[in-house]
Amino acid sequence: MNRVYQVKVVGLTFNNPSHKVETGEYVILKADEHNKFDKDAVAVYNSDAELIGHVANSERTLSLNNRKNGNISASELKGNLDFTGKEFYGEVIKAFSSCLYLEVNEGKWSYINRSVPTVAIADTVGISEVDVLKSEIVALKAIVVDLQDQVSSLKTLVTAGGDNSSSTTSDGRVLYSVVGLSHFDGQDHLGYELSIAEEPIYEGAKGTALYLKSGKYRVGVFPSFKKKQYCLDHNIPYCDSKTLKGKSFEGNVVIEEIVYGEYAVVSV
Repeated sequence: MNRVYQVKVVGLTFNNPSHKVETGEYVILKADEHNKFDKDAVAVYNSDAELIGHVANSERTLSLNNRKNGNISASELKGNLDFTGKEFYGEVIKAFSSCLYLEVNEGKWSYINRSVPTVAIADTVGISEVDVLKSEIVALKAIVVDLQDQVSSLKTLVTAGGDNSSSTTSDGRVLYSVVGLSHFDGQDHLGYELSIAEEPIYEGAKGTALYLKSGKYRVGVFPSFKKKQYCLDHNIPYCDSKTLKGKSFEGNVVIEEIVYGEYAVVSV
């Protein structure tokens, strides 16, 4: 049985491909042999052969929480897969504006600089034409499921407008956004119980803010009026934190969506 590895792709903001990949699509992974900064660099391309980014390969780009979720570094990936003269195919399982998460199957690869048709390639790597078709069907099913999820999200997640109202899900849970994740350590400590707490901005400060916390760690802060446009630009719920101070939040706090270093959407 072929092993499957999970990796994180970073550096998306440094490239500007015309084709932005989405969840369920396949991308191409190649060893970046001429990278002067990282001898183990693995470059990631879309189906149009446009550079998207690179597999995360440092503590700065691959957090502790990423590793807990099963992601490995580029060096570890190259230790498990032989990239010599080969390119591997990764399925996008999560697509965010700042990063991608892939599943890389050791059995899905082909030779670089090939000039033979797809069926011949499949035979070369020990995969039958039927298996290739099955793989394409699975990918199409994943795209359909993702589209269904997007439709469902559009039905249940409506960005609040000028009335400062909150969004709700189909089962009645209220949606809120927290921002500024890059300023806090909590996004790397999401294994603890989540809570919402009003606390001084810093020790001894008179002013307070409303924070999402994972255990003792701050994950992000509920947006002020100054962050309204940011929420609208990112199509996430906006509710002025001033109106939430002193409010009792009942029930479990659940993260519905998170973009590391940017924002999270939670439901209560």
